[in-house]
Order: sequence, then structure tokens, then C-alpha cells
Amino acid sequence: MEYFYYSIVLALSVQFYYKLSMKKKIIVFTILLGGILACSIVNRDPARIHREAMVVDLHSDTVLRMVEEGFDFSGRDSSGHMDLPRLKEGGVDLQVFACWLDTNTPAEKCRATVDQLIDSLDAQLGRNPDKIEQCRTAADAERIIADGRIAAFYAIENGVAIESDLDNLQHFYDRGVRYMTLTHTASNDWCISSADTTPAFHGLTDFGRDVVLRMNELGMIVDISHAHPWAVDEVLKITTVPVIASHSCVHALCPHDRNLTDEQIKAIAGNGGVIGINFYTGYLSKEYNDLDNSFEAEHKTEIDSFTALYSDYGERRRAMKDIYAEFGRKVDSLGIDYNIILDHIDYIVELVGPDYVALGSDFDGVHRIPKGIDDCSMMPNITSGLVERGYSEKDIRKILGGNFIRVFQQVCNK
Repeated sequence: MEYFYYSIVLALSVQFYYKLSMKKKIIVFTILLGGILACSIVNRDPARIHREAMVVDLHSDTVLRMVEEGFDFSGRDSSGHMDLPRLKEGGVDLQVFACWLDTNTPAEKCRATVDQLIDSLDAQLGRNPDKIEQCRTAADAERIIADGRIAAFYAIENGVAIESDLDNLQHFYDRGVRYMTLTHTASNDWCISSADTTPAFHGLTDFGRDVVLRMNELGMIVDISHAHPWAVDEVLKITTVPVIASHSCVHALCPHDRNLTDEQIKAIAGNGGVIGINFYTGYLSKEYNDLDNSFEAEHKTEIDSFTALYSDYGERRRAMKDIYAEFGRKVDSLGIDYNIILDHIDYIVELVGPDYVALGSDFDGVHRIPKGIDDCSMMPNITSGLVERGYSEKDIRKILGGNFIRVFQQVCNK
């Protein structure tokens, strides 16, 4: 639209050009140039764009903190990545809360574990109805956001949650879950993980394929983050609706099993799906991973001794604080900041266009994030970076949330 107005201004300028004296020409063109520049600055203002866009984060693990730490996200927290005040400050309109569980969870406890996570999230929302509400459809989300509140999208991370019983998909759907990540860092009984180097079967079992088709029928989005390339291929062959990779990055920029190859990116785009860029430095930067590997090898004896002494992860990290501090200083020296997230966005846009990329932070689920995106309050930096890189407002709105809302509407508005 801004170019349309520029054309009118140009046409009028040419029309009256020869009728003005030189002095008047200079005055008029100075005014016109100033006006054009002022309009350009206003139209490209990152703060305005971020405020007016629908900002969506496709993945966070904050629910786990609620259960394991008794974390109340109503007030501003000095640790972690997310709470209600910081979500509001960051302009996040729709936040996905993933209910994660370990693949090794006893089968008979999986559904109950996820129910406990959902119960905790329900309770938090119940204490803050003026700030946040669960959304089950895109129409719900739009209504909640228009009311000045945050739309909470419920998800499950790891298909073991359903205890190999399709009826449990209906149970979780009824509780408001609208996407499920099929697997995690270890394969389950019916879906192979991207980390599995000795797959027991080719991607999905027959039951795994039944899961995908049942999710399609229910109106639950299939999430292929963490899935083995064979599993991704199988999903894309049979799904009748778009899928997502809620929190993954680009393999060509950072070779990691969790990241997507060019072929996978093209296939997801061909399906009409969306890829949420993960903010974890280990999925964004090869340089970081090289440093991590060399540092771990250098301190292997110390790390092994602490691992033997402390079975609890939290206790182990506290005992190893000096080692982690040294590693942190080395990471800081790399100068990795939020621009690396934009690099992954650029890559996907250049490969398949702007309609298939989104944001999937993994906040509260990862321990190292680039500078400038330290927590959810800093999400506006992504918008500023996209403006600086020359993205149109239309495409920025797509990346910030529009692309996912399209999938949400197509799959879940039943």
C-alpha cells in the first residue's frame, strides 16, 4: 500500500514540476521527501508491527516447572524464561504450553502424568482469567486476543502419553490438547526418534499410522519435531491436513539430528505445514556445538565424577556450577545473538518462501539461548531484526503468527 501512495506523490510531482519556479521546486520536493521518509519510518516501525501482529510461540516447557517446582507464573520471576508479566511485555498473543513426559515413563503412568500437567496448567489459568484463557480453536484464540488476553494453547510432547491406546487421543482432545509431538529424544513403541541410530522399524508402525490418521479425524495437529526422517516421510505420506515441526531448525546451518534437511523443509512446505524455529543455541549454531564437544572432552573426568555422585540433575548442575560458569564464558566469547535465529528464518524463506516458518522458542526447556532473546519479554527483538533485514510487514506478520494460525484454522476448527 505504501508504494501506491508513493506512485501518486511521484505522478503529482511530475505534473506540477514545470509550473514551479526553482525556489518553489526545492521547497516542494524537500517537503515531499520529508513526508515520504516519515511515512516510511512510521510504516516500518518494529514496535507498531509487533504490537499489531498476532505473535505466536509454538513451544514452551513452562508447565513442567509448575509441577516440579511449584512455579506460579502469575508474577514476574527472576529465573526461567516465562511468566505472565514477561509474556505480556514481550507481546506474545498465543503461547503453546507443552506437557512433556519422558519416554521411559512406565506405560501405566503416562496418561496420569499428562493429566497432572494439564491439571496444573488449568489451575494457573483459573487463577488468572483476566490475563489468559485456553484456546481450542483459532476462533477462540482471536476472541481471547481481541479481549487483550493471552491465548493458551495446550500440547503434548511425546506420544507415549496415549499409552498405545487411540481412545486416549480422544481423552486429551476433550481436555483441550490441540497438537501432539509424536516422539522425543528416544523412540517409543510406534514412532522412531531422530536421535535413534538403530531404528527397530521404518519410522512408524501400523499403530503409529493409525495415530496420525486419528489425529487428523479429531482435529489435532501432528507435530513431527523430534521424529526420525523416516517417520517424517511416513507422516507426510498419509496425513490429510498440514503438520508442524513445532521447535526445529535448519540442518544445513547446524548439522544436528533434531534439525530439518532441505528435502524435509520442502516436503513440509508442500504439505502446507509450518516450521517453528527453536531458540536453543545447540540447534542454531555449529560453532557452539563444536565448542560444547571440545569442552566436554576436556572436562570428561570431572563431569563423569559428578555424574556418578549425583543422580539428580538439579543437584548435579549445582555441584558443577564452576564448570558451567567456565563454559558460559567461552560461549559468550562466540558472540552468538538472536540474529542467528533470523539466519534460520532467512534460509527457510529463501528455500520455500515466507508462508511456512514460525517461532518455536522451547523456552524453559533449554539451557542456552542466544543473547538478546534471553526470555519471552525480548520477543520484539525478532520483529526488529526482520524489519532490519528488509522483510515486508505482510511477511513479518506471517512469520510471527499468521502462518501457524492458518494451520490452526485448517486443522482444528471442527
